[in-house]
Amino acid sequence: MKASEEKRAGRLDLGMPVGQSAQMAFEDLGASLERVTFVVVDLETTGGAPTTHSITEFGAVKVCGGETVGEFATLVNPGVPIPPFITALTGISTAMVMDAPDIGAVMPAFLEFLGDSPDTVLVAHNARFDVSHLKAAAAGLSMAWPRVRVADTVKLARRAFTKDETPNYKLGTLARLCGATVTPTHRALDDARATVDVLHAILARLGPLGVTHIEDLATASDPVPPARRAKVTLAANLPHTPGVYRFIGPDRAVMYVGTSVNVYKRVRQYFTAAEKRKRMAEMVDLAVSVEATSTATQLEAS
Repeated sequence: MKASEEKRAGRLDLGMPVGQSAQMAFEDLGASLERVTFVVVDLETTGGAPTTHSITEFGAVKVCGGETVGEFATLVNPGVPIPPFITALTGISTAMVMDAPDIGAVMPAFLEFLGDSPDTVLVAHNARFDVSHLKAAAAGLSMAWPRVRVADTVKLARRAFTKDETPNYKLGTLARLCGATVTPTHRALDDARATVDVLHAILARLGPLGVTHIEDLATASDPVPPARRAKVTLAANLPHTPGVYRFIGPDRAVMYVGTSVNVYKRVRQYFTAAEKRKRMAEMVDLAVSVEATSTATQLEAS
């Protein structure tokens, strides 16, 4: 097993200064994505579901601000023979993993590499598969799973790239589309490195649509029309305090009035999260500006 020495990733304080009761003591949208630590992981296994199959290889790349700050790579002895069709796909044979550490030795090292910072995002291509195996391995060792955010590059790619641009959202296809420096090979570290390049290309596409902070990742794959998401700039100058906000229409009439404990954060959500109320969605699309009045408390705003 090897884990390269990590550099300490910096943090940018985006919160408002603590002072009056109206000011917030937390970062409204979390860290800027330029300051977020992404741990991009890929696993090779003996098959499909974690209930019946085991991990045979870890590959993970830690990046921050577009730079690689650490890598983690190791084969894992699954304790059972590797099926021939898996060997044909990945090139990993039973003989190759005979002297590799077992999951009991690897999992603690990986969780240490991952960390549990609120500014860390675990990324995988088809994250449900990788995360389910990781959680099952941790549970099997009675280890707590860290409360880190998870981002899936398959889901994000569906928002970033149209079907006219790519015939499918497989890692190999996206790697070619994004000009990845590493070609996926069904080996964990190669695939993790390719996924890093795909992730960076996706974030470059989604940034102008308002996906700029860690909180935005939670709704980035929501079916929000691009034109609506792009209007998130209407919230840019609103107060980060309790208050009343007003959506203004093309004729300068007030179309909607609301209150919130954090006006900026709440108004931003209208443009970045899926809106299931048809009339509300129509109103947001028509809005040409948003005005707000700051108050000391949410009760005063109400």
